[in-house]
Amino acid sequence: MSKILIQEAKKYESEGNISQAIISFKKVLQLEPENYIIQLELGNLCASNKQFEEAAGYFRRCLYQFKDNIEIKNALCFSLTSFGNEYYLESNFQLSEACFEEVLEYEKNNWVYYYNLANTQDKLNKISKAYENYQKAIQLNPNDADLWNNNGNSERKLGYLDKALISYENALKIKPALFHALAQLTHQKQHMCNWHDIDKYFQKICSVVNTNAEALISPFAFVANPLSSSQDQLICANQWTQNHFKDRPFKKEKWKQKNKVRIGYLSSDFKLHPLYFLIRDVIRYHNRDIFDIYAYDASPHENTNERNTLISLFDFYRDISSLNDEKAISLINNDEIDIFIDLTGYTNNSRAFIAPQLKNTTTINWLGYPGSMGLTQEKPLYDFILADDFIIPENDEKYYAESILRLPFAYQPNIENRYQLNHKNRQDYGIPSDAFVYCAFNQSFKITEFIFKAWLTLLEKYPKSILWLTESNSWATNNLKNYAERHGINSERIIFAKRVPNEEHIARHALADIYLDTLPYNAHTSASDALAMNIPIVTLKGKTFPSRVAGSLLHSLNLDDLITEDIESYIKCASKLTEDSTYRQDITRRLTEAKSTSPNFKPQLFVKTLENIYQKLI
Repeated sequence: MSKILIQEAKKYESEGNISQAIISFKKVLQLEPENYIIQLELGNLCASNKQFEEAAGYFRRCLYQFKDNIEIKNALCFSLTSFGNEYYLESNFQLSEACFEEVLEYEKNNWVYYYNLANTQDKLNKISKAYENYQKAIQLNPNDADLWNNNGNSERKLGYLDKALISYENALKIKPALFHALAQLTHQKQHMCNWHDIDKYFQKICSVVNTNAEALISPFAFVANPLSSSQDQLICANQWTQNHFKDRPFKKEKWKQKNKVRIGYLSSDFKLHPLYFLIRDVIRYHNRDIFDIYAYDASPHENTNERNTLISLFDFYRDISSLNDEKAISLINNDEIDIFIDLTGYTNNSRAFIAPQLKNTTTINWLGYPGSMGLTQEKPLYDFILADDFIIPENDEKYYAESILRLPFAYQPNIENRYQLNHKNRQDYGIPSDAFVYCAFNQSFKITEFIFKAWLTLLEKYPKSILWLTESNSWATNNLKNYAERHGINSERIIFAKRVPNEEHIARHALADIYLDTLPYNAHTSASDALAMNIPIVTLKGKTFPSRVAGSLLHSLNLDDLITEDIESYIKCASKLTEDSTYRQDITRRLTEAKSTSPNFKPQLFVKTLENIYQKLI
């Protein structure tokens, strides 16, 4: 009987009918379960039929029987790698990790296996383990550009910024056209305030964006490039979108009307993150008689009060952090969401390509990413972007793929009941009690040489002043101090604020006199923090979305005299606030009065206007 079945299987195999050949060989195996030759046949056929998980089972059993057989070992490693890659593409990273870990039990000298395992562990946020395996891969093969690039990414995430620079440089030596490594190298230099030759990098990246449609330049890193225009940023977003997402056209209609309008908010930042201090009360104050509010949470899980509070405010909670896009899309479509708002955009852990595949759903880009999400095949990735007249002037609409939804006030909301300082004083933070305090609590990548020189000008002009900055990383701290010393300013006059609980951080703004904004990437949530604590902000208005956020808030509060057009006016405005205490007190009074009626600091008012915009879309 076995012989007939084997002949039958061979016949099917010769005819190319692999599936039927597998069925026949399985019948043989039922008759002869210890026949390892048949198991090898089945393993080979399953592998050729892309049934890799099943193939691995046959090869695994054969290798147990023939422990020193190199061909069987290689076949098993091939099958494990193949379905490990399939799991990876399906975002099933835990099973993918298990596959690659097993491969390495059989073959410890193949750099690709370490590389695959590291990539999977990176997706699981096991960054230290990923880094160890990238290092092992590099020891076996130091000549792969993508390996060095990904190693640099893990070093960046672990805070080893100096090592990350070397890794990106090594990647570029091997493959000069690996432009995403160039973008990351430049962005890490910004984080470190390492400005040596940085303009050359900025120019190169702008040139690449405008001449190479295949370049993979991160849009989020690019908006911080001081030489990029709104037009450049749209081109970059278009290229990123078109290189990563191919739209599958389908006819979009609208869901049948339900008792309530269903609003879905997507974010990878439902946690202790600046987003919490903007969006919490928007969720809280939505009118539940009209709207059902859904959370689509792609955030790394953490146990913080902020995360727990935010999640509790939604009517329906969906955890999509472990779902691939296809499964997440199916879930959201089943919920029949009317309006879907992406609060993350192209920032960390982006899930941007969910929105364009939603059936019958209006999609909005808001708050997380300061710019356009771009076009795919001449069609906007998102239907709308939520902004205001200051953020996107009418003449600049052509630089946005989306249609513009305009709020009549600043696009950035804020939570109410900000924390108040009641027990800390300047001495607690090492600040002289009689100093004039300029603060700038932006991340270090936002500090450019251009703006830092202006700050040093103020320190030189006012000897009793100090500059209070966020302590971002040791390289930025040292580079800024050394730069100040080289320009004749005692570096002890620059004080770096240690990380403290967020309540304390927001409250300590009240100990400063003026907030100095950055360009081309303004303070966003930090601007709201300062204004909430009644600290005047001096901003320099740029021409791009991220360079107009602080100005948008100030304009909405009728404080346009704090919005400057050039660096000389910026220094002059800060000088007036420093010298004229009466003027400064008047600004503070105007700020306090404006906040008392401003929708940007009265979230219930903000939400009413936002809901009117939503309802017009239905």
